[in-house]
Amino acid sequence: MAEPAFTQASLRRAIEIEKTVSTTELELLDRTLAYILDDSSLPGRFSAFYDPQHPTFLVQAGPFLIEFAVNDETDTVTFVSLFYRG
Repeated sequence: MAEPAFTQASLRRAIEIEKTVSTTELELLDRTLAYILDDSSLPGRFSAFYDPQHPTFLVQAGPFLIEFAVNDETDTVTFVSLFYRG
């Protein structure tokens, strides 16, 4: 399992979202983050194509869209952005 890292923006967004979502949605978010850490090349991810020098990927889980980057050298997954469609 990769080590997690979080950008300040993703942490701020997670705090905002946590105040408004249901317990079921929080559990879904937690499971999805763990799933990404377990296998960052998971099926269903797609490239964000924002910066070819620093590629990021997107995964949708229910009302959440999670943007993350993978560093294979350090075995780290950085959660870049978190979006909630609520």
